[in-house]
Amino acid sequence: MTSWMPEISRYDGPRYQAIAKALAADVASGRLPAGSRLPTHRELAYRLGVTVGTVSRAYAEAQRDGLTNGEVGRGTFVRGPRD
Repeated sequence: MTSWMPEISRYDGPRYQAIAKALAADVASGRLPAGSRLPTHRELAYRLGVTVGTVSRAYAEAQRDGLTNGEVGRGTFVRGPRD
């Protein structure tokens, strides 16, 4: 698992969108390479001071955008170019 901590203060709008935008920016910059395991919903929520639902919504948005892939029991991973 990565120790990824998104910088959400630079993004306007709801917090879930800020998390998803930060994730997209970090994937695009290479800070989060393909295959990186993201923090659990609960861990990231605690570290950011948001609800688990906010993180779940952000991760779901990132998955809809094709950035991540969630695997039940394993976690959420950054998708590779051919996933």
